[in-house]
Amino acid sequence: MTTVLDCIERIPKCLKGIRDSYPERAKNIADYLSESGIKKVRRLVFIASGSSYNSAHTAKLFIKNQCGIETDFKYPNLFVNYEADTELSREAGDTDSTVYVVISQGGETKLVYQALEKIKNADRPCMAITADAEASIAKMAGFHLDMGCGQEEFMYRTIGFSTSAAVCWLLGLAAGVYNGEVTAEAEAGYLKDFDAMIQNLPAVEAATETWYQANKFSLLRRNKMMMAGTGDLYPIVNEGDIKVMEMVPMMTRSFELEEFIHGPQNSFDDATLFLILHHRGEDDEKAKAIARFIKEQIGFCALVGEEPLEERDLSISPASRWFFGLEYVTVFQVLAYRMADDRGRDLHRGVNAVVSQYITKTL
Repeated sequence: MTTVLDCIERIPKCLKGIRDSYPERAKNIADYLSESGIKKVRRLVFIASGSSYNSAHTAKLFIKNQCGIETDFKYPNLFVNYEADTELSREAGDTDSTVYVVISQGGETKLVYQALEKIKNADRPCMAITADAEASIAKMAGFHLDMGCGQEEFMYRTIGFSTSAAVCWLLGLAAGVYNGEVTAEAEAGYLKDFDAMIQNLPAVEAATETWYQANKFSLLRRNKMMMAGTGDLYPIVNEGDIKVMEMVPMMTRSFELEEFIHGPQNSFDDATLFLILHHRGEDDEKAKAIARFIKEQIGFCALVGEEPLEERDLSISPASRWFFGLEYVTVFQVLAYRMADDRGRDLHRGVNAVVSQYITKTL
């Protein structure tokens, strides 16, 4: 029987498929932009929910800082019911450098479809990222990007998160090249760095497995989890929040690193697991200081990254400079699966499946 761990282990192969298809994807993206009358992409607006939202957010800083393109991220319910009419009523001259990107793994998410419908009716350029080219959302969009995850067996997305983030990163890269902001030399360097990330994922998975087995008693005896990270790691802790909450399941909260030590620290207690992500150059000294405080004053806290403070920390060595988010998210994917499995959770079934009798999320 296929497990979530089997899905996690398929991620490198899926990412390699996306990487190998980049030249064709980049050409098709450029053709669509040109045909849509986009002279220069100045803004990418991503519309998605849950893990799909987090995957797009994972690409934010790379797209902005390395590709020179502003980004915006919107939940479909807020966009459809509170923002779209105002945003899409602007004159085309104010928006002809904006491209909308909707994300839905199954391609049938009701509110994402409604968001796309409004965008299409306003005659704005819109791309869709889905796992199925024949899905309703894929067929309605002006341009479809294959999510590259294939058929994922579980509703708790691991492959789909990682491949969606990859597609968003490479969409931004292709748009940066189209704009003339990214040189051919820089593009080649980013792709080489992307390859390094893919190759390192099995090592991160193995390190997480070893760490979990050594610490699982401390993990399983607690019923809450709080996690923090900053920069490129902030959307990763947000995804970890969802994964642990929906799979284990247990109550979780994620925070940007600085925000973590304001109001939230008043709720810290020994019934809570604490995971703090750190990466060299991303407020790493602050991350270490917070970890020391929790370890010495509160309870179980693991620092996740290159420079562990003590044996309970999870030491990993990211190989990528720009795309290390997918190395770190592997930690949460493995931990969520292992904790769920050791608690006897059947991940083929939802917990409150009856909710679909009250509200429908798909078309």
